[in-house]
Amino acid sequence: MTFYARVVFETNASVAERHDDVSTARGWIEAEKNASPESFRLGQIFEVAQVRQIVATCDSEGWHSP
Repeated sequence: MTFYARVVFETNASVAERHDDVSTARGWIEAEKNASPESFRLGQIFEVAQVRQIVATCDSEGWHSP
């Protein structure tokens, strides 16, 4: 299965990467959050299927399931 991880910054700029599993996607979001904690707004993981669905969201408070 394929997942996309997206990080959104306070400026509304965003960056995304493709990952083969949720764990790797979470790790990438955590690394981005730790690298720029002052500008990190949220991270999301999307499952790539027929319908794009949010699997998890991370904000300054931590991880949340939809």
